[in-house]
Amino acid sequence: MLSRRQILQSLGASAAGALVPSRGWSAIGSPLTRAQIVDFDFDATPYLTQLKNAGVKTIGRYYDRAYGTGIGEVCYHHKSKTLTKAELTAIERAGMFVYVIYQHCNHSCANFDMANPATADKGRKDAIAAVQLARDLGQPADTPIYFGVDFDPYPGKDCAMPAARIWPSVEQYFSQINEVFAQTRWQVGIYGAGVTCKRLKESGKAKFFWLSTSLGHVGSPEFFNGGEWHLFQNVTEIKRPYAPDTIDTDVANPTQPYFGAWTSHGPAPRHDPETATAILDSRSFIKKGCVIMAAPNPKASMARKAFTTTCRIMTAEERGYFGVSLTEDEEIDGYVHVADIIPGGLTGNMPKWTPAGACSTSMQTVARPSKPISVEALATPPQRYVPAGAD
Repeated sequence: MLSRRQILQSLGASAAGALVPSRGWSAIGSPLTRAQIVDFDFDATPYLTQLKNAGVKTIGRYYDRAYGTGIGEVCYHHKSKTLTKAELTAIERAGMFVYVIYQHCNHSCANFDMANPATADKGRKDAIAAVQLARDLGQPADTPIYFGVDFDPYPGKDCAMPAARIWPSVEQYFSQINEVFAQTRWQVGIYGAGVTCKRLKESGKAKFFWLSTSLGHVGSPEFFNGGEWHLFQNVTEIKRPYAPDTIDTDVANPTQPYFGAWTSHGPAPRHDPETATAILDSRSFIKKGCVIMAAPNPKASMARKAFTTTCRIMTAEERGYFGVSLTEDEEIDGYVHVADIIPGGLTGNMPKWTPAGACSTSMQTVARPSKPISVEALATPPQRYVPAGAD
C-alpha cells in the first residue's frame, strides 16, 4: 500500500507553476470554507443536525403543485419534494434558512410549448401554485421564488421542439408568471442556463438568477464571469450516508448581497461577502478527467474521469499537486495538478466547455492510504504557491 507521500512522488510531474487563488487562499481546507448552501428535493427535517454540523446554513427547497397525466405532468419527483409548514418550522428551529425554487416537470422544453393546449398555460398554473404556497408558508414579501428552466433553450436532446418555438415558449411562460406576480409582493427568479438568465434579465422578467451547474449550457461562462448571478450550483448529485437522495451544493455571489434566503419571520440577513469570497477562492474549475483518484487498491485504480465541474482545494501538496474534494466533504478524494485546474478560484474563471483533453498527469494507478485522509491528519500544513516576483 502506497503512502500519501509515495503517491505524490510517483506522479512524476514538474514543480508547480503559479497558482494564486486570491484573498481566500490561506483558508483552503478550513471549516470556514465548507459549503454553506445546499438544495435537494426531500424533507430536510430528519437530517438537520447532520446538515448543520457540516456547516450548512441555508437549504434550497421546492415548491410544486399536484400532478396530472399526459404531457407536462409526468416526471420524477420525490414524495416529499414540496416544502411544508412543518418542515419550514423545523428548519427555523434549527437556526437555518430556506430559499425556494418552483419545478413542475421543468426539465423538458416540450413542457413549455405555447402551441400545445396542454402546456400553453403552464406559466399561469405554476405561478398561481407558487403564490398559494408562499402565502401558506408565510414567505416574506420581496423575496424571490426561482422558476426552473432546466435545459438549453436550443434544439437538442432535451429540446425536441421546433427551434422557432423554443424561446417564445419560455418567454411566454415568464410573461404569465409576471402577470400573476404583479398582483403580489414576491419577486421572480430563474434557475437555468446562462443564456436564459441573460435574456430574462434583459427583458426584466426576472430579478434573481441561479445558474445551473453545466458549463456546456449556452452562455453560462459569459453570464457567470460577468458577475450577474446570485447563486451558482457548483456540485450536483452528492451522496451522503444519512440522506435518502442526492444533495447539491451552491455558492453565493459576494457582489450580490442577497440571494433570497428567508424564514417565516422575515428575510435572512445579507450574506457575508468576505465568507462568500473565501468559499469561491478555495475552489477551482477543473478540467475533465484530470483527477488522480484514490482507490481501494493499486490494481483497481486508474486516472479516473472526474465528472464534476469544480473541486474544493483541501491541501497544497508536493510537485504542484493539490488534495481535492469533489463532493464538498472534508475528505480528500484525490489529487489534481495545478495545470489541470483553472487557477485563481471560481470568481470570473468559468471556462467554456470543451471535450476532455490530455492531462498533465502521467500516473496511471494510485492507491488509497490505509485510512482516509482528513485535513487534521495531514502532517504538512497547506502551503501557498506564489509566482516568481510576487509578494
